[in-house]
Amino acid sequence: MNAINALLQLAFLLSGCAALIYQSIWTHYLGLTLGHAAYAQSLVLMMFMGGMALGAWVVSRITTRLHRPVMAYASVETLIGLLGLAFHGVFLAVTQWSEATVLPAIGSAGGAALWQWLSAALLITPQTVLLGATFPLMAAGVLRLPGSAQGRTLGGLYFINGLGAALGALLATFVLLPRWGMPGALTAAGWLNLAVAALSCAAARGMHGPESGTGPQPTPSAAAPGRLLHALLAATFLSSAASFAYELGWVRMLNQALGSSLHSFELMLSAFILGLALGGLWVRQVGDRIADLVRYAGIVQVLMALCAMLSVAVLGSAYHWVPWLMTALARSAAGYVLYNVATASIAMVIMVPAAFFAGMTLPLFTAALLRRGAGERAVGQIYAANTLGAILGVLVAAHGLMPLMGVSLMLLLAGALDLAIGLALLRVLSPGRWTPAVAAAGLLGAGTLGTLLQWGLPDRLLQSAGVFRYATDQLDQRELLFYRDGATASISVVRQHGKLVIATNGKPDAALSPLVQRPGPDESTMMMLAALPLAAHPRPEDVALIGWGSGLSTHAVLGSDKPKRVDTIEIEPAMWEGARMLAPNNSRAYQDPRSKVHFEDAREFFARGQRQYDVIISEPSNPWVSGVASLFTHEFYRRVRASLKPGGMLVQWVHSYEMSDPLLAQMIAALLQSFPDSEVYAANSADLVILAPTAELPPLSGEPWRQPLLAAELRRVGMGSPGDLAMRRLGSSALLRTYVRLNEAAAHSDFFPTVSLQAPQERFANANAALMQRLATSGPPVLQVLDCRPRPGREQGRLAVRADQMIEARQQALWALDRWAGRVIPAARGSDVNRQVDALLTHRRASTPLDADSLMLYLANLANNLLPHGPEAEQHALWDQAGWRREHPDLPTKVHDQLALYDATVQRDWPAAEAAASRLLARPAAELPPALREQALVLGMLAGKAQGQAAAVRDWEARWGTAVPAGPFGATRRFLKAWEDGGERACAAASP
Repeated sequence: MNAINALLQLAFLLSGCAALIYQSIWTHYLGLTLGHAAYAQSLVLMMFMGGMALGAWVVSRITTRLHRPVMAYASVETLIGLLGLAFHGVFLAVTQWSEATVLPAIGSAGGAALWQWLSAALLITPQTVLLGATFPLMAAGVLRLPGSAQGRTLGGLYFINGLGAALGALLATFVLLPRWGMPGALTAAGWLNLAVAALSCAAARGMHGPESGTGPQPTPSAAAPGRLLHALLAATFLSSAASFAYELGWVRMLNQALGSSLHSFELMLSAFILGLALGGLWVRQVGDRIADLVRYAGIVQVLMALCAMLSVAVLGSAYHWVPWLMTALARSAAGYVLYNVATASIAMVIMVPAAFFAGMTLPLFTAALLRRGAGERAVGQIYAANTLGAILGVLVAAHGLMPLMGVSLMLLLAGALDLAIGLALLRVLSPGRWTPAVAAAGLLGAGTLGTLLQWGLPDRLLQSAGVFRYATDQLDQRELLFYRDGATASISVVRQHGKLVIATNGKPDAALSPLVQRPGPDESTMMMLAALPLAAHPRPEDVALIGWGSGLSTHAVLGSDKPKRVDTIEIEPAMWEGARMLAPNNSRAYQDPRSKVHFEDAREFFARGQRQYDVIISEPSNPWVSGVASLFTHEFYRRVRASLKPGGMLVQWVHSYEMSDPLLAQMIAALLQSFPDSEVYAANSADLVILAPTAELPPLSGEPWRQPLLAAELRRVGMGSPGDLAMRRLGSSALLRTYVRLNEAAAHSDFFPTVSLQAPQERFANANAALMQRLATSGPPVLQVLDCRPRPGREQGRLAVRADQMIEARQQALWALDRWAGRVIPAARGSDVNRQVDALLTHRRASTPLDADSLMLYLANLANNLLPHGPEAEQHALWDQAGWRREHPDLPTKVHDQLALYDATVQRDWPAAEAAASRLLARPAAELPPALREQALVLGMLAGKAQGQAAAVRDWEARWGTAVPAGPFGATRRFLKAWEDGGERACAAASP
């Protein structure tokens, strides 16, 4: 029998693993129809528990009549596995039918939401009901084995299943999803269930005779089983509700400390489940030696309440631990692994003590009923009540208590509920009177609750500080103006260094400066999101925005009289309420009657297809935030395109900070599938704006500047004319296609959530997807030659916003040319470029010039800064060989070749540029600095492309590339090769 028992234990371990794989992956699937991860997580949790409660209740009514419960268990596992293998196909069929037929036929938002929730629930109900049947069936089979002891058996099953569940949550997110995506992860879980069924069949065949022996015999008791049953069913129902309120509250507060990423959530979930499993292990070890199980359960409830309430104070300390952790760890892949280990450790410190006691309750209550004569049916009844309580806990906590009283008070209330349950068990059932121990427990719990209410609540200013991002818990110069725990996130508004910052779970979403102060980079982004479509679309009458944020984008759109209706879709009402604190910057968003806000998920909103738009502006949160990456998939962009009128356009924000080029390329590849004629703009050094039309784009008009209020707001952020907007254009769809090709990026998909999986690590490592901005701001004029990026005049490009790398580079180039021409510029405008110019001026006027190599390096560095930016005539004065000959007639020929290369490039004399580059590269390697050789190689390639040479890049690499190792221009060379490999035509080749 020991071998059979071991086989069944292994099967139940694997069953728990598969169950949590389903729960984790179902959250991703249902998030595609319900939207925000918080809603999907709560629904999956409620349906998961509800289905299991129903399954357990059904089995509880028939288990005593089953002669071979292990064979029945194997049959159930087989059905679960088959449904798991079929789930992806069923999901696609149902959602396609829903979007094509059902949702368009439903008139109201409420009806559509009801259908979305109902259809999502029905998708997972069959498997969840079957999953609920597994525990009572397995328990019945193992309890009938000779020598089974109730406490040891039930505690052991609960532990082994919980351990498998904890492993399953980690396996799903860290192994299966990255390798095989959502369909592959479900397939793996399905085959795991089939393996469990095979193991169970083998164990059942090894049992001698029918499994339905008599089972453990109940012992007589003074307490009536009926009264005890009702009391323990109520206790497990309420205790389970409190436990899941703990889980949701802990996760929300840990998100503020550790970040709201998918990895963090799964690590927290695993820590919670591990605590439950360890509680089952404890009961397995000591359960059969406990004389009074009900009294023991009452003590457990009191201890759980104390640990849960104290966890609030421990959570407050976590906001101080994380900054130290972020400072200590290297921002690398290895550092991120350690960060995840630390995340799991912090989660265990906070969660495991209370979860440990929570894990003891179900086996204790079940064993108590079995010992008092309730029979096998009690296993299913207790399990059903426990799971129904979990549904209540999730529903009331997420959608009632958390928004009403906040996370901290909700956790304390749940702890008070557990304390009351424990006292009731000790006072009413065993021993039935107020003993000194019971009174002491009550006083201790009440004292703990009062102390925490007075002194132990976390500092809300610290909760909003984003310690996981900024690695500091210093609150100097921070003033909390607004804080609210919403159903999906905690929103705060803080005044810091004169700016107002609105944040979600501690992550800043926007920062606005007072109107009398210099604006920040976020403001230029939000103003560009509004100005681009207003300048590009001839009649932007119906406009939709995804994400309220600060409200400034909505405000800016309403600065024009062209829009007739502006719908803003925001998932969290607390965000809309908090952004009121940012007035008057966003006042039109709240006061203009054209402004309508919809508190729902964007995917669901557009899936209904009730209205089509001329312009949709998408400005969600960062893609590393759990649930947000689904707004950057090709399936979502296909849905957005269907919501646009003919000639409509999408305006998509995406950041380049905390993001790698390969990952950004996946999101751009997804967008290009539905919007192949897109263009990309740089709002500032860190934010990109993609203008994605459904038809050919007309030239940008001056419409936004014909609106007086909007024109003044645009001037404030440095966009005083259409030319200022145009100079921020990085390139066309050819640039974006080449960028995707260079990074070998597959389109980001709903079912392969690579962004959700990879972006948290890139955020941690401070990655930077800066290639497109670098191509525009320094080095050879790649984008001007290949993609018609305009070379603006002096009147364009006023530096109005801090951290605007493109405009800063432009200004530095102009100041350098001013210095060269002898025009006086303020000393404060000194820079490396100006120092290079000063060195060259000194050299030209010196009687003893610099050596040729040093001079060539100065010239090469200066060319990198001037070629993409400076006006042609002014640069010609700098590179003109005749002027240099007058000052230094003895300059080496190679210097004149270098000057000729730059001058020909500025004047777009491509044959001359090609010849000068060839002359430089033909010289022995020792005669030229390596950086200059690579610069000449790239300029030669550009000259060839500008003359229409289809294979210019390959030819130049074949001729000179092996002698020029990849250096500062290595990425540029790869970009040029990708451009040529895609058959893209150079803009200059088509220009007169």
